[in-house]
Amino acid sequence: MNRRDLLVSVGAGAGWLFAGAALGGCRARPREPASKAAVDPPPVLASWLERWLTAFNDPDLGVYKRFVETLAPTVRPYVDDDLAVREITGGFDLLSSQVTGPQEISAWVKDHAWDRRSKVVLTASGPDKLDDIAFTGAPAEETIQRLDQASVLAAVKTKFGEAARAGRFNGAALIARGEQVLFSAGHGSANNERALPVTTSTRFCIGSMGKVFTAVAIMQLVEQGRLGLSDPLARHLPDYANRTLAERVTVEQLLTHTGGTGDIFGPQYDANADALKTTADLVRFYGTREPLFEPGSRWGYSNYGFVLLGAILERVTGKPYEAVFHERIFGPAGMPATSQAFASSRATAVPYTGAGATGRKALTPYEGLPAGGGYSTVEDLQAFVVALRSGALVSAATLAAMTAPRVVAGTSHWGLGLAVRTRNGETYYGHGGSAPGVNGDLAIYRDYTTVVLCNRGHPAAVTAAEFIGARLPVG
Repeated sequence: MNRRDLLVSVGAGAGWLFAGAALGGCRARPREPASKAAVDPPPVLASWLERWLTAFNDPDLGVYKRFVETLAPTVRPYVDDDLAVREITGGFDLLSSQVTGPQEISAWVKDHAWDRRSKVVLTASGPDKLDDIAFTGAPAEETIQRLDQASVLAAVKTKFGEAARAGRFNGAALIARGEQVLFSAGHGSANNERALPVTTSTRFCIGSMGKVFTAVAIMQLVEQGRLGLSDPLARHLPDYANRTLAERVTVEQLLTHTGGTGDIFGPQYDANADALKTTADLVRFYGTREPLFEPGSRWGYSNYGFVLLGAILERVTGKPYEAVFHERIFGPAGMPATSQAFASSRATAVPYTGAGATGRKALTPYEGLPAGGGYSTVEDLQAFVVALRSGALVSAATLAAMTAPRVVAGTSHWGLGLAVRTRNGETYYGHGGSAPGVNGDLAIYRDYTTVVLCNRGHPAAVTAAEFIGARLPVG
């Protein structure tokens, strides 16, 4: 599993992974599910796990950096991402481990500072070198006691304050019940150079969370009869280069990530990035390739699928997809700070990777696409949820269709452009977003909404969102 291009949030499960994708996509080699039954690993693999975990958990983050530089050279370009994970999680507590391949050991771990669980996969080439260090999702296996509303808010205020002081949380969070905002706070720095503090009005890159806007805009056209979920791509993009693919992939498959249309990020993209700025550029560049799997046969997160949905939006409406978002979503919902562009008169957080102890690095701002990468605030995203649930954007019937679990995706499900998941037994729908220096989580429960945005990479927002979601009252 090569996780080395960008850090992304995975729609498939309760956790996350590093993979060759961006802004919410995932590409990883298939792995058979492994039982966690106790098995004594070979001495070499057991030694690697012990050495890696000891280095990762060392209070001196320089120890882990030297470990990677010396013993895992293929991971060296991404050590800043790992150091950020170390800072956010507070280190890992080992729960169990098992050999999962000839030179591979998997460890199930829990964040020392948060509730989140994950899996770490170490691949060795022998006693002297690690080939890869991969982090993947792991479902929670314990029930956390739920609290009454006042106790949740008090616990969140205390926990986030402590985490911010320890450098484990840098961002903004909001909790609402219906239209009433119960809690909102900003912690840390939006721009280290300018000493700009984070507030609840700070704009963050939201990564793949922006896919929800594409999905809503598409479903508005479906409601109007201008699109059909069963429409093939070819009906709206008759000039699409791969005609065979265009005749097989449907709008519904693009929304549910079952079209096999794959990613846009990777070496090809990197080599041509200056020429791939618009939806049309990307469709021309990738339009000849074959699907990764037979459309409709299975689930596979696809950034390119949402680029194609953006192209459909533009063709049907005759307008740039950004204009469609402003006219049909941002304006009606009252989202003045939300846009696809980084530039704004409002304070916008700079994305950072690395850790405070070893030096954070400012990253180049991301550019928005129909697959994500735009900018918003926790306040605007709460306004979006209110408008969505009130029927101001789509009808109640359409929202029900969007949030019905249609496709199994790992330990979760996928609706029409929205993930459907559970936290501590409670179902919610929403979307996440992640890339280096970017992490966001939007979760819409039956009674509550939580929004967390950070200018640090995964799992900066997810840990915080899971802390809230696992404790909110239900029933």
